[in-house]
Amino acid sequence: MTGPTPRLAGPTLPLLGAKVVLTALGEDDVDRIVEACRTEQAVRFLETPVPYTRADAEEFVRVFVPAGWRGEHDERVYAIRESLRGPLAGVIGLRGLEREVGFWLHPDAQGKGLMTDAVRTVVGHAEGCLTWPEVTWSCFDGNTASMRVAKAAGFTYLGTIESTQRGEPVVQHVAVRRASGAPEGALPWPSLD
Repeated sequence: MTGPTPRLAGPTLPLLGAKVVLTALGEDDVDRIVEACRTEQAVRFLETPVPYTRADAEEFVRVFVPAGWRGEHDERVYAIRESLRGPLAGVIGLRGLEREVGFWLHPDAQGKGLMTDAVRTVVGHAEGCLTWPEVTWSCFDGNTASMRVAKAAGFTYLGTIESTQRGEPVVQHVAVRRASGAPEGALPWPSLD
């Protein structure tokens, strides 16, 4: 006879958006993480292992995410859901040292406006509860969907920087959302059609 699954470290209370609920990740989310992180878009735009395995998802849920909530590293990760007990729609995280937001959605959750709401919700939490004066965002060149989300969530575009992904040179787009308004050096967003 097995006992109840131990509770993993995570947020004690959900963050409520207009369309989403941001909660703790759990064991039941592993399959959805594997599905999302094996897509062509994930391979191209996320900094996840390739190929992405079930063991990678289990390590993420059981080790990496709880360690962040226990303060062992600076990233706090939330599950994105459409209801409190609904299936995993995606993941969003705040990285404390960079004061940066990062995110992804499962393919069947895309196109519903969930991510823009999730970003607004978690950034509002960072600005209000964590009192961050600004939150940064970046994405690899070609990730127009992520750029649309950042623009819709009120980020100010700052341009591009040279970076690396899996040891290869890449271009990243960067933006910031400041509680005090747009920074100097703001640029118009590129065409996102």
